[in-house]
Amino acid sequence: MKAWLLDEPGRPLALRDVPEPVTRRDAVLIRMEAVPLLTYTRAYLSGKLPYAYPPMPFSPGTNGIGRVSAVGEGVRSFRVGQRVLVNPYWITNETVRDPEQILIGLTAISAGSAPMQADYPHGTLRELAEFPASTVVQLGSLEDLAPERLAALGKFAVPFGGLRRGRLTAGETVAVNGATGYFGSAAVLAALAMGAGRVVVLGRRLDALEPLTEFGGGRVVPVALTGDVERDAAAVRDVSQGGVDLAFDIVGQAADANSTVAALMSLRRAGRLVLMGSMQVPLPIPYAQMLRNNWEIIGHFMYTPADYLALVALASSGQLPLDAVEVRTFAFADLEAAIDEAERIQGLQSVVVSASVGRAWG
Repeated sequence: MKAWLLDEPGRPLALRDVPEPVTRRDAVLIRMEAVPLLTYTRAYLSGKLPYAYPPMPFSPGTNGIGRVSAVGEGVRSFRVGQRVLVNPYWITNETVRDPEQILIGLTAISAGSAPMQADYPHGTLRELAEFPASTVVQLGSLEDLAPERLAALGKFAVPFGGLRRGRLTAGETVAVNGATGYFGSAAVLAALAMGAGRVVVLGRRLDALEPLTEFGGGRVVPVALTGDVERDAAAVRDVSQGGVDLAFDIVGQAADANSTVAALMSLRRAGRLVLMGSMQVPLPIPYAQMLRNNWEIIGHFMYTPADYLALVALASSGQLPLDAVEVRTFAFADLEAAIDEAERIQGLQSVVVSASVGRAWG
């Protein structure tokens, strides 16, 4: 079979013929149909990000859509030919306080997770990908949709997990900081689908925020940030009629904390702030105001299996419009061009490599 392999960070990916894997116990072998690319794929492959890579050479690639090719012993719920979703977040199934965990095809997470990476070094950028059964998601009634469209679920999973962790309740007001980003734009649609009464979208440029206001029938309101914490917090409190119930921060690589602090200061009493971004500087906390207002700050990483099942159910019901995402599709053989395009996309856009496009694997 064909597989894209990274020999070491900074070197070009190589498309090679490799042996087909033999499915192991508790694993599922999946013939990949569509793989969405992260916007920072190029930076990752170049070694510019502080990630702990799997043993090399390995196939990168995180989420994906494909059909089950084989199931290993011990797998009870998947059948050959079934279309499924693959997600990279693998946590050991052990009853301990701190289970080891990795993002398959991307990075180690916990201190002792190197053996997990050795067991499953390869991600989804290969014709046949083997994943633990616990990372494979049934699609239910969505199974007949085009795999390129289904790949958009990977864009929603991270912010959806954070909004659920923040206990978003129907009718509440949400502020999304970083709303024009890859995951932030998905957070806006996810919040609407979950019943948010109003979604305040935050970003530096009003023109970039305006397209998001087309969703939600008037429930999405933009606020262009100035960098002045007090002024920005006041603007959010004004358009939210007194403050937001939940602030969701998913700004990538922020060099200052001003927008995050403004989101915090915009909370009404007993409000919650969920942190899912990648800010590069410390977050100053106003201790006395936190105390007086019963504010809550929640750091959250990724999602749970239950979150993914709930996300599929929300999309199946039609409340989460997957077709709102503009999908730019490339053949697997054109991966380098796809990676370049992934760097350029904004907001509700996604780049997917697909087995049904052009010459596929070359």
